[in-house]
Amino acid sequence: MNSKLSHLLQKIGFYLLIVAVFILPVFFLPITSEYYEFNKQVLLVIVSGFLLVILSGCFITGGGVRLTRSPLGLPILFILTSWLLSTYLRTPNRADAFFEPGQSSTIIALVIFFFSTINLIRTKKELDLLVNALLGSSLLLSVVTLLWSSGLITNLLPNNFLKSVVWSPTGSAFTTLVFLAFSLVFTAILAFKNRQQPVKLLTFSSLLLVFLISSGLLAFRLFRPGSNFRPIFLPQSVSWSIALKSMEISPLWGTGPATYLSDFTRFKPASFNLNKNWAIRFSSSSNYYLQIIATLGLIGLATYLFLGYKLFQMFTRVFRTSSESPLQAVAFSSTATALILLVSLLFFNPGLIVQLFLFVLLAISIVSFKLMGSSLVHEANIDIIAASDSGTRSPILPWVALIVSIALIAPASFYGYRFFLGDYYFNQALQFAAQNQAQKTYDFLIKAFTTNPQRDSYRVAYSQTNILLANSIAGQPDLTADQRNTVTQLIQQAIREAKNAVTLNPAKVSNVENLANTYRNLIGVAQGADAWTVAAYRQAILLDPTNPNDRIILGGIYYGLKNYDEAIRLFQQAVDLNPNLPNAYYNLSAAYREKGELQNALAAMQVVTSKLDPNSSDYTKASAELEDLRKKVGQTTQTAATVVPAQTQLEAPKPLPSPRITPPIKLPADLGPESTPAPSPAVTPAPTPAPTKP
Repeated sequence: MNSKLSHLLQKIGFYLLIVAVFILPVFFLPITSEYYEFNKQVLLVIVSGFLLVILSGCFITGGGVRLTRSPLGLPILFILTSWLLSTYLRTPNRADAFFEPGQSSTIIALVIFFFSTINLIRTKKELDLLVNALLGSSLLLSVVTLLWSSGLITNLLPNNFLKSVVWSPTGSAFTTLVFLAFSLVFTAILAFKNRQQPVKLLTFSSLLLVFLISSGLLAFRLFRPGSNFRPIFLPQSVSWSIALKSMEISPLWGTGPATYLSDFTRFKPASFNLNKNWAIRFSSSSNYYLQIIATLGLIGLATYLFLGYKLFQMFTRVFRTSSESPLQAVAFSSTATALILLVSLLFFNPGLIVQLFLFVLLAISIVSFKLMGSSLVHEANIDIIAASDSGTRSPILPWVALIVSIALIAPASFYGYRFFLGDYYFNQALQFAAQNQAQKTYDFLIKAFTTNPQRDSYRVAYSQTNILLANSIAGQPDLTADQRNTVTQLIQQAIREAKNAVTLNPAKVSNVENLANTYRNLIGVAQGADAWTVAAYRQAILLDPTNPNDRIILGGIYYGLKNYDEAIRLFQQAVDLNPNLPNAYYNLSAAYREKGELQNALAAMQVVTSKLDPNSSDYTKASAELEDLRKKVGQTTQTAATVVPAQTQLEAPKPLPSPRITPPIKLPADLGPESTPAPSPAVTPAPTPAPTKP
């Protein structure tokens, strides 16, 4: 009975992983704020949890723990350990590390998936089904890519997000291209290894042709001259600089998973401002290993190098094998493709499905070696036997495995459900915001961050909504006592949640900028908002020291306070950081003009016009102001300009708003900004009082 039950569980687990391999690359749900990788990760975690329980059940019904031991087992466990230790030791907001796609929970799920696969697949027929599932998923993705990239179907679809010719169910056209490219490599090697078998050769050659056409068409859409879909990558030199700076902070464990965006803002060199994409904040490195160095440190990198070394050993073994059996063909193809994929990570950062592709290839290679009877891979019984008073002997480890599985899955299910539900509520809030339904937007934002209080982006959105509502009410004439009280409560909620977002992730500069902007919106409404704004923007500058925009904003605050010397200092810093930014010179000219230094104002405005497209409205505006300054300083000779076309929108510093509420609202001192934030493992946002509805 136990053997039959064990066989049934094995079959259930096998077909579950087959379905998962086939469906994951094309799976998405348009009910969360991010349709693609987030939902793929949720599905992957669910499948891995079920596989873990099923595998434990197989151990129990089979009478003992029987595991497949392989050269890749130890390095994969080391990779998992480095991710977990770095998460707990370094990541400020561990919820981000566990729930962001491609981060710690993805690695945990992929490791479980790998070990489940190599232990649940026991026959060549099952191995062939796994290979077919992987190739079938690639074929399905290729068909979708052909339909969209050719433009045959885009105009027939009702949803706007489906109308792009580079839309893909992976969520990223570049990720799809990489996935199809390595499917092509895997298929090409299989076709070569099966060249003596006409049926298989024809099958693999047909797949190869489909993968080649679909990936080629998608590559043309992405990289043809003038393409609007060309992906933007962080330059390798900048990635190296960030990795080295991160190692200075924490050489062994890195800064922690899900912290690369903070690493980028803190450690990017000032020379990056000369890049045309200087205003973009990158959340990933130009290649996977430089990101590993930054976020997992040298120990994390060593684990991946160890995996590559062991995989290379397996490749050399199968390469020297004289047999031309079907198993040897699969072993050679999967090992070679996995090795090529590992090496290619020097040139790009993989999406979730590319990581899945790698781990499935690793599992296929191990199962192939096992079925070939290789000495590198074998099954071993591992158990602890307990003797009872009646003299019977029973295994303990299968039950321990089941208990550990449940202990891992239970909290993961609880928090995972809340995380998913919170994102569903957040997506609902975004939908209602797009429809200008303020009350429903407000209500669903409350549901989102109360369901998942560890997500800083929900608190940021909620704080911004409170500020919009407070400003809307404060703009009404002759406020009543009740309206004034409502404005006060909305302001307090806005500041409190903006501060909670900073507490959850103090190294994330956008959280600090949101807090600063919250204070900035309260100038003219709340007492001391101007001083709090200055303090918060100074904190933001410390977290993004080479960003000229925060300096321009802070300089504008000083400009409004008529502190022109400090404004000039900040605008000059912005100019020094990015000498190609016309708006920095424009603000510098305005500050000099107000201070009365017209010659300096004229010189700055001349630079502005030299960096604008003569056909733009900005150039017309700047030229008029330049002529006005020339008249004031008595200069009549115009200097020839060197035109550097650029897209910009000139925005001069503005005076601070007049009080909109008299007298201004007095807020508690604890709502002011804290001291300079720094990465910390503590994640304890302030308690959130019951929200006040507008």
